[in-house]
Amino acid sequence: MTLQPNANASSRQLSGALFVLLSAAAIAVVPTAARLAFEAGSNTLTVVTLRGVIGVALMAAVTVLSRQSFSVPRAALLPCIAAGLAYALMSYGFFGSVAYIPVSLAVLIYFTHPLLLAVFAHRRGIEPLTSRKLGLGLAVLTGLALALGPALGELDAIGVGLAAVASVAVCAMILFSARAQRHATSTQVNLHMTAVTVVVFVAVTTTANAWEFPTAMLGWLGVAVAGVGVTVGLLAFFAAFRLIGPVRATMISSVEPLLGILVAVAVLGERFSPAQWAGVGVVVAALVLFEAPVRRPPPQRPD
Repeated sequence: MTLQPNANASSRQLSGALFVLLSAAAIAVVPTAARLAFEAGSNTLTVVTLRGVIGVALMAAVTVLSRQSFSVPRAALLPCIAAGLAYALMSYGFFGSVAYIPVSLAVLIYFTHPLLLAVFAHRRGIEPLTSRKLGLGLAVLTGLALALGPALGELDAIGVGLAAVASVAVCAMILFSARAQRHATSTQVNLHMTAVTVVVFVAVTTTANAWEFPTAMLGWLGVAVAGVGVTVGLLAFFAAFRLIGPVRATMISSVEPLLGILVAVAVLGERFSPAQWAGVGVVVAALVLFEAPVRRPPPQRPD
C-alpha cells in the first residue's frame, strides 16, 4: 500500500513530460508549415489569421467537450485581452520573420525569450538573476552568434527584427496569460486570447486588403498544420502545468528550438555548417541548463 502514492506521483511526472514533448513537437512544425504557405503565394497576415481561426474553432470544441463555460470572470477578461494583443504581435513577428530569413534562424532568435523573462523577473524582484544564469545567458548569445555565422551580414534586417519582436511579445503574452489563469482555466484563457488575436488580424487584413490565399494544396496544408500545431501545443503545454508544474515543463520544452530546426532541415532542406550546428548545440544546451533547477546540497547537521 505504501507504494501507491509513489506510483501515482511517477505516473503524473511521466504524463506531464509526455504532454510537454507533445507540445514541443506540435509547435516545432509551425514555422515550417507557415513557410510552405508563403511559398504557395500567401502572406503573413493571411496565414496568421487563418491559423487563428482554426485555433479558435478547435479550442471552442475542446471547451464544449469538456463542459466548460465560454465566459470568464471579469478579473480574467482584461489580462486575456492584453495576452491576445501580445499574441497577435508575437504571431505576426514570428510568422513574418520566416518569410525573410531561414526558419532555423528565426527559431533561434525567438527562443531568446527565456533570457528576457529572467531579466524581467530580476528587475521585478521575482527571481534574482544569478551569476550562473547570467553566464548561461551569455552562452545563449554566443551560440546564437555561431549559428548565424558568416551569413549574418546577408540576412534580411526585417526578418531578424520581426523575430526579435516576437521574442519580446511572447514574454508579455506569458505574463498576462499567467495572470488570467488565476481566475479561469487554461482552456478558457487560450480560447479568449486566441479569439482576440483573430479579431485583430481579421480587421487588419481586411482593412489593408491583404488577403492572399495559398494557390497550391501544399500551401493550404501548411495553413492547416500551423493551426492544429499551435492549438495542440498550447493546450498540451498548459495541461502539463497541473501535472509537473511550470518550472519542469519549461525545462523540458527547451528541446523545442532543436525540433524546429530539425523539421526545417528535413522539410525545407535548410543546411547548417559544422560551426553553425555547434552554435545550435550551445543555444539548446544553455537553455536547458537555464531552466533546470539547481540542486543544493542538504544542510550539514551539527556534530
